[in-house]
Amino acid sequence: TRAVSQADGLVAALETLGARVVRLPAIRVEPAVDQAPLRRAVQNASGYHWVIFTSANGVDFFRTAAKDVGVDAKGALASTRLCCVGPATASAIEALGLTVEVVPETHRAEAVVDALSAHQSLRGKRVLIPTVAEARPVLRDGLRELGAEVDTVTAYRNLSVEYPDPDALDQIEEGVDLVTFTSPSAVQSFHRLVGGEVVADAGVIGPVTADAARDLGYRVAAEADPFTISGLVEAISRHFEEGWHG
Repeated sequence: TRAVSQADGLVAALETLGARVVRLPAIRVEPAVDQAPLRRAVQNASGYHWVIFTSANGVDFFRTAAKDVGVDAKGALASTRLCCVGPATASAIEALGLTVEVVPETHRAEAVVDALSAHQSLRGKRVLIPTVAEARPVLRDGLRELGAEVDTVTAYRNLSVEYPDPDALDQIEEGVDLVTFTSPSAVQSFHRLVGGEVVADAGVIGPVTADAARDLGYRVAAEADPFTISGLVEAISRHFEEGWHG
């Protein structure tokens, strides 16, 4: 159910293990409607004590905005401290030649707040968060409660796919053993695309996505730990191995 541009790694890993994968992209990733705030944030990034990235998508769109305004993304972030929600996001930053100072052990917004507050006092610190439209306010609000001055800027949007592949829908109707979800938005969009039916158990990337799946009636059979694509693949493999041996 991942966006077309992001599905290849998960598909390849599952196929390597022998799965037959049906692709039904439920969301597509698009730039922010108004890109001016992100471009201004790129130009002013050096004025922040911390920049927090909550996804690799956020890094990608930050880099694109930097290119659009004629700024080097590495240079824009070189004088600020960097925090990432998880290892995949950190890898995207490190690919720019930068060092990530804080990555929480649990890859979710609540853990970012705890990790940063344990690292140093945040009172009076200026924090920039390039994030997805309609992101949960947990990170922003948690940092503000600790005294930080937080600016959030929309870097990109997750939009529902309106016209799914009919062949993929036919295959799903014939029966699948598991549906994978890597974001709450993918859960909600997929559920709509299949007519509001729970077509199979769910394999999810973490607790926030798991909650979204359960809210719509899915049984979460596999949950990644760590909350990464490789963690998801391992959880799915373990689920089916246990079922087989059971």
